[in-house]
Amino acid sequence: MSTLKKSALALALALAYSEFAAAQEEAIQRVEVTGSSIKRTAAESAGSVQVLTRDDIERTGETTALGILTTTSAISTQLNAATQGAATFANGSSGVSMRGLGKVSTLVLVNGRRIAQYALADSAQQNFTNIDAIPAAAIERIEILKDGASAIYGSDAIAGVVNIILRKNFNGAKISANYREADGFRDLRTRNVTGIVGFGDLDKDGYNTYVNYEFYKNDGYTTGELASHYPDWHRLTPGRSTWDARSQYSPTGNYFLSSTNIVAAPGCPADAIDPADKQCKYDALATDGATTGSRRWALASNTHFRIGKEIDANFELTAAGATTDYLLSGFTTNTTTSAAYWYDMLGGNLKGPFYYPKLPVGHANNPYSVPVEYRARLTDTGDGFNFNTTQSQQYRAMLSLNGEIGGWDWKSAVGHMKSSADKDFRGTSATGYTNAIVSGAYKFGQQNDPALLESMFPVRNTYGKARISFVDATVSGEVAQLPAGPLRIAVGTDIRRESYEMKSSDNVLRGELVSAFGLQVKDTVDHYALFTEATIPVLKRVELTAAVRGDKTSNSDAHFSPKVGLRVNATDTLLLRATGSGGFRAPNIVESGNGLGRGSYSTGVQDYRRCPIATALNALVQNAVGATTGDKALANSYRGTDCSAVLPAFVSSNPDLKPETSRTLTAGFVWEPVKNWTMAIDYYHIERKDQIGTRTLADILQGEASLPAGQLVRVDNSASDAEFLALVQKYAPGNTLNFGGLGKVALVYNPYVNSGKTRTSGFDFDASGRFNTALGQVRLKLEGAYTWKYQEYSVTNGAYGANQAGNWDGGPRLNTKLRAALKTGDFDHGATINYTSGYSNNSVSSPTYCATNSVASAYLDTCNHVGSNTTVDYNLAWSGIPHTKLSLFINNLFEQDAPVQWRSGYSPQFRRIGVTAAYTF
Repeated sequence: MSTLKKSALALALALAYSEFAAAQEEAIQRVEVTGSSIKRTAAESAGSVQVLTRDDIERTGETTALGILTTTSAISTQLNAATQGAATFANGSSGVSMRGLGKVSTLVLVNGRRIAQYALADSAQQNFTNIDAIPAAAIERIEILKDGASAIYGSDAIAGVVNIILRKNFNGAKISANYREADGFRDLRTRNVTGIVGFGDLDKDGYNTYVNYEFYKNDGYTTGELASHYPDWHRLTPGRSTWDARSQYSPTGNYFLSSTNIVAAPGCPADAIDPADKQCKYDALATDGATTGSRRWALASNTHFRIGKEIDANFELTAAGATTDYLLSGFTTNTTTSAAYWYDMLGGNLKGPFYYPKLPVGHANNPYSVPVEYRARLTDTGDGFNFNTTQSQQYRAMLSLNGEIGGWDWKSAVGHMKSSADKDFRGTSATGYTNAIVSGAYKFGQQNDPALLESMFPVRNTYGKARISFVDATVSGEVAQLPAGPLRIAVGTDIRRESYEMKSSDNVLRGELVSAFGLQVKDTVDHYALFTEATIPVLKRVELTAAVRGDKTSNSDAHFSPKVGLRVNATDTLLLRATGSGGFRAPNIVESGNGLGRGSYSTGVQDYRRCPIATALNALVQNAVGATTGDKALANSYRGTDCSAVLPAFVSSNPDLKPETSRTLTAGFVWEPVKNWTMAIDYYHIERKDQIGTRTLADILQGEASLPAGQLVRVDNSASDAEFLALVQKYAPGNTLNFGGLGKVALVYNPYVNSGKTRTSGFDFDASGRFNTALGQVRLKLEGAYTWKYQEYSVTNGAYGANQAGNWDGGPRLNTKLRAALKTGDFDHGATINYTSGYSNNSVSSPTYCATNSVASAYLDTCNHVGSNTTVDYNLAWSGIPHTKLSLFINNLFEQDAPVQWRSGYSPQFRRIGVTAAYTF
């Protein structure tokens, strides 16, 4: 272990576990804190609440809400607009997760209320909050409740709650600009400009109003632009020996007569001929998009005013929009020996088998006396013709009122919100493409008529729209004076009407496009809730909190969520605390509403019956003396169709779904051993059952023998298998291994059901303190999360599976961040040590990954385990010029490479440098 890692861990253990030094240092003022409807302080909470102040946020140098949240150990990214693939349903959005339970079980609030979900459901199922729609520059603070909170907030708060609190007041004007790029890789860069202006004094003028606007842009880049940074070990990992090999789908093309007989078409430039196999090749990486390019804007405005002397009012308006463009190369012809299958949603039947056409005898590009497969790149479908663009907009308008009457605090809000999104990209028309190729209407190697190209590759669209109107009200106050203190209660109601629509274009719904799956759903539901909460002082140093909420959704039974909490001030410096709660997630409209259901693809699917055979066959080619790069690439592609396949599925909605439910237990302590130093540790255990979704494909494939007839469709793949075996025979003439007539998985019928279960447990810890030096005051803060267990229930086995914490499924067990800050004169320094522990490459789907993939013994140590990762970030701010602040941010200061990831492959971890200039008027 490096000295840096040892130092980080030693300091982490020395400080051990913390919570909110500032709350115990300063005078306590009662305010509403996330997780309670009763005004109180963070120090009084029975559950763990992490607070990021505006100062904390500025030290990160992050200019997006997603970036800010992921600087904490409690939050992980489950969806990132900058890195998601082109095939993602929810392009142009980002979502966060807590406890590994997913973005649908992590409730995100803005100023204590929900915002409209992203209009395109991820995986055509998951409705979630798009973090990118929240204006980062307007954030005042963020409160992260690391506890279930359905008793307070209702559905979705199973893993925890993220409450993003925007500025309430601002006077004056401020403008700032940020630029960030990767050291040595300029293509990875972002720009951000923000401005805010506000005026009015609440006490003098009776109001304050401000408007905050920000613009953000990040550039996409191609795999080719990144290629020089790939390490040598990436090529050694399974299936990646030819990751950068030039493609045989070249503009001039090749004739694929068989896997052992591929001939370059006439006219191939001399420098494009591969000297080893004489095929015509093309560098496809130059146009292979690795990340998206996006442009986003966001606006936040708040007018804070008083109505009379007693009512405090806020009218809030937030709006955001984004355009996301994925970098795509032109289309190619397709292999003609593999069948495609998909679903005709309007007709209600399976489409296929569909085979891409061969060039018929007599075609201008076919010199043979038999139909031939022509592998070529359609150059006139590049340069913007092939595209993938998503445009999204959303807004929320809300009026909130707060006041006090007769010693009771009250609050109420009414609002409306809307989210919409359009995703446009091209698909392949089964009829149009076939007709154009077979008839010879499409002319290879030249610019074709745009109308012809449109008939071959028409635009397909996915449209989504969400609307929510709501009203809520809460009253809280003291109802009795008990011997140990006041008994406080809160009662409230929450009413919402939600409409959601998501629809694929008609050419998808009719099954006209090859392998195109879509969705159609449209419905409206009403949500009603009543809740109550109480804080009960049992003894002078013992307080009990209790809450219960009843939620009723249209066409479903009412659900009740309880919560109890206990605080014990054991001594003046030691607080003991614990909570127990029930949570739930109501079925969303996609899962239970009106519509045709959805079709989708899962990527990276491993066929348990065919993959071991395909891996063994591939190894015979990869390890053969004299095997060409082209043949190795071809063998890798054959293996990939069984070990990392794309598998289509059709899913129907289910109006009889029950809510997902959960039980959460937490217990911990907060201790102040000496003044200005605090530490805390909290244990959590969450059990979630009746999970809504389809059975995991791994579970279905493992239990294939017990499935009902027709749920898993296998089809004849003998033509493609014969090509694979012929290629193997070329290098291993005595090979007898084959697929034994076992067909390829083509489609899974997988309806929504309540079947899944998950349980997870672990620890949250943090510590903080400060001390004075000759240069100034040094502040230290440690935070971290340790996942002890994470298990998913197997329907096939009727039991929980292996612990995924610390393996490839669950990732690192330990995630810590140690922060230090020193302010001296006009300079403000900060540093963060980020540490994540190593983990195994084995998983539920591949419990012996290295052996299964025949990894050579020389690489087993690297293959079996992904090492730990330690990076250091540095930030510096200077305010030596009046009204001006200049900041420097360096992430991964020492340019630490990411650990070798034998299973996942190379993932860049650059040093990134950013600068910010801000001027206050």
